Amino acid sequence: MTAPRKPAAFRIEPEAPPKQQAAPRQPDAAAARKPRTVNADLAVVTPAEIDVFDEPDIIAAEPPPATAPRKRSISGSLFFGALGVLVSLALGLWTDRLIRDLFARAEWLGWVAAGMAVIALLALLVILAREFLAIARLAEVEKLQKLALDAIARDDPKAARAVVDELSAFVAAKPETAAGRRALADLRDEIIDGGNLVRLAETEILGPLDARAKVMILEAAKRVSLVTAVSPRALVD
Repeated sequence: MTAPRKPAAFRIEPEAPPKQQAAPRQPDAAAARKPRTVNADLAVVTPAEIDVFDEPDIIAAEPPPATAPRKRSISGSLFFGALGVLVSLALGLWTDRLIRDLFARAEWLGWVAAGMAVIALLALLVILAREFLAIARLAEVEKLQKLALDAIARDDPKAARAVVDELSAFVAAKPETAAGRRALADLRDEIIDGGNLVRLAETEILGPLDARAKVMILEAAKRVSLVTAVSPRALVD
């Protein structure tokens, strides 16, 4: 084993005092830069490639022309029309023969088949009536849209109030718009500008309907994605 270390003394040198920072040098008044004039003839101005002031006003510019709808082929229309008539006649003859055969076999079977045919015909008429009513409502919506755009463009308070009244009557059967129609009725006399009145009506009345439409679209997208996921065709793809 080694002997234990004996205590020893160490000398610590004192720290040097910090050096004083030199004062910043003041510029000499005589060496200061004298003001000079700039010759305007030597100034060079580089024009920009795109001058924003030369661009036409987007709002004031005329909208682009509407694209013409694609013309349907006359031969194709005749083909599908004739095919539809033939299919309808074939279904009618098949139904008539079926009912006659059932009457020949058993009278009560014939009456049951005739009743089912009448029910199917009534259901078809109801479906067609609903489709025609939906088309009529779409035409009414398009008419209201044109009137609203015209009222906003002319800023006509009278025309705007007429549009708002028609819109309120059009959606009166929908409970989602009750609060918006009530709020709009309270603020109707306080709004002077026709454009602002139409925009407020769009926000208060059509806002809940837009939210409901978004929910319906999301639900439909979920159903489509689910059907696509469980469909065996996805495995083939």
